[in-house]
Amino acid sequence: MAYIVPSDISRLALSGAHLPELETLRTLKSTLSDDYTVFHGVHWTREYHGWTHFGEIDFVVLNRSGDVLFIEQKNGVLSEEGGRLAKHYDQGEGAKDPVGQVHRSIDKVREKFYWRHGKTRSLDVDYLVYLPDHLVRDLNAAGLDASRIVDAGDGDSLPARIEAILRPGHDARDGWRETVHEFFCQTFQVVPDIQAHRDSQERTFVRQIGPVASILTSLEMTPFRLRFTGTSGSGKSLVARHFYARASDEGKRVLLTCFNRPLAMRLRDRVSSKGYVDTFHGFCVEFLKRRGQAPDFDRAGGDPEFWRRIPDLVTAERIPEDWLFDALVVDEGQDFEQEWLEILCLFLRDGADILWLEDPEQNLQDKPRVETGGFVGFHCPVNYRSPESIARFLRNTMNIEFESGNDLPGLGAGVHRFGEPGEQPRIVARIAADLVRRGFTLDDIVVLSCRGARNSVFSDIARVGAMRLRRFTGDYDAEGNQILTDGKLTFESIYRFKGQEAPAVILVDVDPREDRRGREEQLLYCGMTRATVRLDLVVREGNPTNRRFLQA
Repeated sequence: MAYIVPSDISRLALSGAHLPELETLRTLKSTLSDDYTVFHGVHWTREYHGWTHFGEIDFVVLNRSGDVLFIEQKNGVLSEEGGRLAKHYDQGEGAKDPVGQVHRSIDKVREKFYWRHGKTRSLDVDYLVYLPDHLVRDLNAAGLDASRIVDAGDGDSLPARIEAILRPGHDARDGWRETVHEFFCQTFQVVPDIQAHRDSQERTFVRQIGPVASILTSLEMTPFRLRFTGTSGSGKSLVARHFYARASDEGKRVLLTCFNRPLAMRLRDRVSSKGYVDTFHGFCVEFLKRRGQAPDFDRAGGDPEFWRRIPDLVTAERIPEDWLFDALVVDEGQDFEQEWLEILCLFLRDGADILWLEDPEQNLQDKPRVETGGFVGFHCPVNYRSPESIARFLRNTMNIEFESGNDLPGLGAGVHRFGEPGEQPRIVARIAADLVRRGFTLDDIVVLSCRGARNSVFSDIARVGAMRLRRFTGDYDAEGNQILTDGKLTFESIYRFKGQEAPAVILVDVDPREDRRGREEQLLYCGMTRATVRLDLVVREGNPTNRRFLQA
């Protein structure tokens, strides 16, 4: 699938873009490979000696080598007169020669490129004229090069003709493609609007997932038993919230539980207060407190068995009527244990509905699969969260299969090297400052460690640059709430941030061990798919496993 700039085709339609050009754009996007980037509707300017000239090119196609193909599309019937093609317009615009137009555009863009970058290297540009509604009667009479014309007689061959003229190319290491790409982005005036990226991401995600969530939660089963297995970014938490809302509207009392405290807090903020939302252990603790068996949280930080004893205390208690639920939702099911499901079922009324959501690729603690006999299964391999530029980076570097369902561009992925772990805070400070300059707020940015919240160089520092870190101290207050430091830039482990997302993710401590390759792959994939707009990786130089990131 080709990379489209601008990428949100629906927004182009709303802005008044011509329908025939949008249909061509959809065709190019779906049929060309990801070796190609297609710029649509490039409005170019030539600023030279105080003069500014304006023009328009319908499509610019860029390959991996930085070579360029211009496509001029003319819809409707044209005339062949005076040895040339002519497109007649109303309102006094007269006739335009599409072949002459594209040649003039090439000349002007080359001149602008030379003016901006000098003449040390030439911009390699070719062209096609696409006439979807016109069949050229006599190419020779019209003075046209048959290899550069795609008319109504062979309109279906447009992608093949593009690939024949503009080969996929290869990834050059001299930065030439990046130079050409940046030039056309500037010509487009493609300026990142972070708020627009965030808003578009949220709208696209909800639009894509909404129908799936509606269908799944409307299945007719008595009792309802559904096991949703979905890749990262497939919308599991959105499905959970949709099911919760639907069941609540039907008058059912719903228990929604997950593994991570941060995810539970986020889910709690996004659903009604009619039911109960918490982590499995948080739910157990609240039940015990109500039964007069409040755990001593002063021991929670230093006692590794503290949380393991909590389920045993629950099973020793009688469960009263006011603690029974009509429906259960389990998010992050891959992190649950068989005993936990059995305990949760003790809190359900007969015939209660159950929705189980999981992603085996995010089973970072190697827990055995929980058995749920009698459930209908549903598998979703589509990642709707990662925008195209990040999804492409994932495909080029990771060994995990997924389908991309997000056509927004995002702001890509950056890779930064460190030699010793202690160098990372300085690098992160630079990355975060650059993100803020680009329009992100500190609330948009999350620093995620591959080494756990207590085993990173970031675990014991208060700030990076001028930015104070907000992180879990490892301690709890008397109510069992986690105590966080007073900072603005969030630092978390991937383990604790599973199930969540952020516009900008900085992944640190990327120093995978070869002897744990499978587990490390899952960890990295989980962390990388948290980003919705921009991803940055801080990787250990000299680690052979990291070469794939440095070469992407």
